[in-house]
Amino acid sequence: MTRNRLDDFIESSKDEMIEHILQTVSYPSFTGDMAENRKCLQYVLDLAEKLGFKTMTTSDMSVGIVEMGEGSECMGILAHVDVVGIGDPEKWTYEPFEGVNRDGFLWGRGTSDDKGAVIMSLYAMKAVFDSGVKLNRKIWLIIGTSEEGEWTDIETFKKEFPIPDFGFSPDGEFPIFNVEKGYADVILSFEEPMLHSILELKGGDSPNTVPSKAYIRLGDGREITAHGVSTHSSTPEEGKNAIIGLCKKLSELGEVFAFARFISGYMSNDGKPVELGFDDGSDCYHGEYVGITTAAPTVLKMENGKVILNINIRQRYGTTLEDISSTFKKMAGQFGYDVSIDSYLEPMRVTSDLPFLQIMRETCRAYGVDESFKVAAGTSYAKSMGKFVSWGPVFPDDPQTAHMEDERLSVDTMILATKLYAYFIFRISSEGQ
Repeated sequence: MTRNRLDDFIESSKDEMIEHILQTVSYPSFTGDMAENRKCLQYVLDLAEKLGFKTMTTSDMSVGIVEMGEGSECMGILAHVDVVGIGDPEKWTYEPFEGVNRDGFLWGRGTSDDKGAVIMSLYAMKAVFDSGVKLNRKIWLIIGTSEEGEWTDIETFKKEFPIPDFGFSPDGEFPIFNVEKGYADVILSFEEPMLHSILELKGGDSPNTVPSKAYIRLGDGREITAHGVSTHSSTPEEGKNAIIGLCKKLSELGEVFAFARFISGYMSNDGKPVELGFDDGSDCYHGEYVGITTAAPTVLKMENGKVILNINIRQRYGTTLEDISSTFKKMAGQFGYDVSIDSYLEPMRVTSDLPFLQIMRETCRAYGVDESFKVAAGTSYAKSMGKFVSWGPVFPDDPQTAHMEDERLSVDTMILATKLYAYFIFRISSEGQ
């Protein structure tokens, strides 16, 4: 009967959840804009206190914590309120921070990544809180503000609070992702011999998003624009990279820019860097499926007399920082660039036989949802702590719109995912330790 009570609470809270998700979307909380992120975080913490929860923050208010229950063990839920850039404004059906409920979807930047999941997790906790069950474990909803950038928020959290014993991040897809690829932003700074002939150059506004528009203005008056389809940089094959498109146009016009030669020669829309050779190009490591390493150019610009190119790498488990760095260094002389690594995260692998993951599987089974373990192409806060996995909030058949124009979250998905989270939290917090 408890599961039915949880489900009924979530169904009855549908309108409230929609209201609060759209309100969080109204904050343009881009990564790096801490003023807007703190406003959005404060909104969530105020809501949590109204719902009856205790809240805490790090000393710099880069992380908020919502607490429920008690006990020697703690389960964490890792989410975030910061968002990536909006891409091409002309490609949005509705204004990205308007927050619109229409046609069965919540529209706006952050609805699926990750503001929707913040509110869903909060209401899942409230469903359990109001059920009256004795809570034998502590539950922390940990809300960060720089997941889309460098994880300085999580580093501060680790210095000031104990790390939860296990948990999940609702910042991806279902089913259960216990393996995540790594993450690297490689910066190539080209000493472009033909720089004097470029008046303006711009492609992309986020290192982890495949851009849908790239543009160059040349000294002879020509303006060349390439359009593509934006997508999350962890799945470059699902979009069409405008930076690659622009470089191909330049090559066809006979322009011999070093950056364009490099991109045209080594970057592809499917993200497979076979010619670069970070690893053997397979999707297995020591016989285990771990996915393939991908590479996507995501930001292209002029800065301080150089052409700056960001290449976002999602390396498979077993591929190292040295593998990535040495690959680019060996071609530096040929193309005239300097190499630096701006951000780097190791791949993650959590063994699937942990007890909490078996409860997670049973929760999926109870709702008829795929319970298998998979490899995540993207990266989440899950890899910042031991014994964490990525789990939801969207399903494989949903539109995959994170980091894209027209980001949106299905209302039906919002309800079902919240039910899954609530039942899992109930099982974890009410069973004996």
